[in-house]
Amino acid sequence: MKIQALQVGSIGTNCYILCDEAAKVCAVIDPGAEPELILSAAEKLDCTVDKILLTHGHFDHIWEADRLHEMLGVPVCAYETEAAFAADDKQNGSLLMMYESVTCKVHEAFKDGETFQIGEVPVTVLHTPGHTAGGVSYITPDAVFTGDTLMGYSVGRCDLPTGNSAELRESLKKLAALSGNPDICGGHGPVTTLEDEKRRNPYL
Repeated sequence: MKIQALQVGSIGTNCYILCDEAAKVCAVIDPGAEPELILSAAEKLDCTVDKILLTHGHFDHIWEADRLHEMLGVPVCAYETEAAFAADDKQNGSLLMMYESVTCKVHEAFKDGETFQIGEVPVTVLHTPGHTAGGVSYITPDAVFTGDTLMGYSVGRCDLPTGNSAELRESLKKLAALSGNPDICGGHGPVTTLEDEKRRNPYL
């Protein structure tokens, strides 16, 4: 398993490529901008993109999801309640913050606790609402992709549509209770580790 982290777009959103090097299959997580850069990174890893995974539906995480779907013919996947959010330019922040309509279509919906594979790499879906109602974290053996729930010694804001501070606190408890010391691959900021977050993140 190999992870390539890319910082894309004017807001500095983290996009990740999760690759099973043996099977030469990968997933793109949160394609917020610069699709050519994302595809070039996948090609350098010698991996074929199998899925596009969304941690949540904010515009800076979904901006190029539709385009990549059209280019690659692979499904865009998100939590079961987040499809409507991603398709709504008023909810997902694009009209509010960018004065531009950004939406995407979700083709496969996940349930909490569902497990799927990227090649031979198991990925478990953990519902982590708070930043948005349908936010999820993707748990792999070595890393957790937390979106804007937990990110580089900080957390996501709760004052945008479907955000909820009480739900965010409960989601952080779920993440803090995970076993081991996986890498924390958040939606913005540096990649950290769970133990480092417990030591340095005041919200955890």
